[in-house]
Amino acid sequence: MRHHFWKWPIPVYLFLGGLGGGIFCLAAILTLFVFPGVEAVPQALAWPGFISILCLGFGCLMLVADLGQPMVFYRAFVKSTSVLAWGARLLTVCMIFGLLWFVSYIPWEWFRPIADFFVFFRPLNIAIAGIAGTCIMLYTGIFLSTLKAHAFWATPALPVLFTISALSTACAAIALSIGWWPADTSIQSAAGLAVLEYSAEASHILHLVDVILVVCEIVVLLVMVLSFLGAGNKTANKVGHKWVHGSYALAFWGGMMVMGLGLPEFMYIFMDGTVASTTIAPILVLCGGCLLRFMVVNSDERAPLPGEDQFFEKLPPRDAEFITKWTYGENIY
Repeated sequence: MRHHFWKWPIPVYLFLGGLGGGIFCLAAILTLFVFPGVEAVPQALAWPGFISILCLGFGCLMLVADLGQPMVFYRAFVKSTSVLAWGARLLTVCMIFGLLWFVSYIPWEWFRPIADFFVFFRPLNIAIAGIAGTCIMLYTGIFLSTLKAHAFWATPALPVLFTISALSTACAAIALSIGWWPADTSIQSAAGLAVLEYSAEASHILHLVDVILVVCEIVVLLVMVLSFLGAGNKTANKVGHKWVHGSYALAFWGGMMVMGLGLPEFMYIFMDGTVASTTIAPILVLCGGCLLRFMVVNSDERAPLPGEDQFFEKLPPRDAEFITKWTYGENIY
């Protein structure tokens, strides 16, 4: 392949989609299973939920922008056999029910009647948003793995890798934003103190979960890349060499393995309770997750079609005289 036909909006879309879906997946688990019936927990998770809605919405805009025809974006929803269509529907479902769940926590007095109406539906809304978010995480990897012509994408390990990465970045995003708003965190408020208490407890749980997820991501990523390095498929072998000791080696070893995974893991384990563990490490995890999507999407090498190389070899160079001689609008006859 001589050009990267998928530009930067696609990896941004995959990153934001996985991040938003992962936040709602974890929010649903914490709300419904880890702390069932504890009102302070979903209230503390309201701001991460709002961030998730923004991520999903902006990711959809990136997808529509990359399609090239924004005015006919609805076609992405109506093609029933398209993986892209299922992804667009899941994003829509997750955003709608996530927004309805978030609306019930808006504390403005003038908005109170609307918020109170949705209080009864909180468990249902967060459950649907969580299920849709889980499917979105899987979809971001399946979306690429269905394209069988691309050696680095057509592997069952890719959905696993993207799902683990999405959960890890979601843990990082929640840890950075949990308890911010709309909770009343004043020391005079018992509800505010409860939100702060459960925010700290949920952050500790997410911290431990992310420690495990980062280890899993390192293992899956290394197994996937090194298996391509030793693959008999020439195209897959070429991509593996590019990642391990080629043009992507610095981004892979320095950006992904060290800065995006290894250093955060070190901070999580040996610098627990410090700014490095609570702030710097989650930021590095988010940067590593975004870098992973860009590297994977740009690793779109494929085996040439029969006769494709001969076709390109017969094309004239771009600076050929008969191409550059003529200017638009000129009539030389």
